[in-house]
Amino acid sequence: MKNNSTFMRERAHVWSEDGTLFVTHQLTAVLEIKRIVDMMGKLMAGKKPPFRVYWKHGRQWVQKTPLGDSILLCLKSGLQEIDEHFPKHRHSPLFTLFKRFLGPFGSMGDRAWPEDVPLLNAAVAKIRAFAKGEALGRRLNNLKRAERENARSSKRLLQALRARYSKLLVVRLDLEYFSNFCPGSGFKGQAMTLKQVQAHRDRFLDYLRKGPYAEHLAGYMWKLEYGLEKGHHYHMAIFFNGQHVARDIILADLLGRYWQEKVTGSKGMFFNCNKKKEAYERCGIGMVGRGDDVKWSHLEQALRYLTKVDLYLRFRPEGRARTFGTGGPYGGVEPSVALAASLGLRVRASA
Repeated sequence: MKNNSTFMRERAHVWSEDGTLFVTHQLTAVLEIKRIVDMMGKLMAGKKPPFRVYWKHGRQWVQKTPLGDSILLCLKSGLQEIDEHFPKHRHSPLFTLFKRFLGPFGSMGDRAWPEDVPLLNAAVAKIRAFAKGEALGRRLNNLKRAERENARSSKRLLQALRARYSKLLVVRLDLEYFSNFCPGSGFKGQAMTLKQVQAHRDRFLDYLRKGPYAEHLAGYMWKLEYGLEKGHHYHMAIFFNGQHVARDIILADLLGRYWQEKVTGSKGMFFNCNKKKEAYERCGIGMVGRGDDVKWSHLEQALRYLTKVDLYLRFRPEGRARTFGTGGPYGGVEPSVALAASLGLRVRASA
């Protein structure tokens, strides 16, 4: 599928009440977080100072390494805006270190002056010294352990599905709520409590397990996220027996409309990722055959990223509520041929 930056970019849109899709300021904040965390990994792995002062033609000049260029780019990030966009999140400890030691240089602009070099190099040295301590290692290990546990759940589900079904129909849906526009301050997510959001999720999952396509439901995966402009929202991957169900775009629209109209009472919106399959460089959604190693690899990469994003920015809801889950396979009621025909979906009788 798309690379990490593109996937994060897809998460940075909101719906207005009339159904218009807007790209929001959250896009910038999300990409800046990733840029800072990635840069910090390179900073801690290095040993040389990223800046040095030299004389030429009777003047002092600043020489920058590639890491120095990356640091200056990260210093242009809006750290206060990032905090405002993600008030309920636990940042990567690498982002926290950057904010603590290099954040004070944010007003410096996009270039380093000779008088700044000793202070910048000293801040980098402090970060590298801190990185050798046990505290950072523990925090990173805890973060990676939680990500690995979710990744293992995802992998186990996919392995079971591949073993059981010769063809799998993969549907990717983002289940969201429309955002309210506030003059002077932009979009804000609806004032939806966590209990309300969880109740909506449970009703949607209940529909998957007991609704018209439950007989062919193979499994599902969900991830809860939050943003100031988007509010609470879910990223979902839903798997069906591809021997009996096709037309993934229509099926995804059907499920999305149920979320929007029945589950949320028209407060919800949905994004049907299957409509955009042609935009994916490495597509792992739609119909995936058991023997198609390439497409399975793309699917595994895409779903792994649903867990890997926590390494950059982890939503931390109150009450230690779960933010990731998998389920299936489940049995249910055989969908009627008449209903399938009316929706334009192909459904074969069970053997």
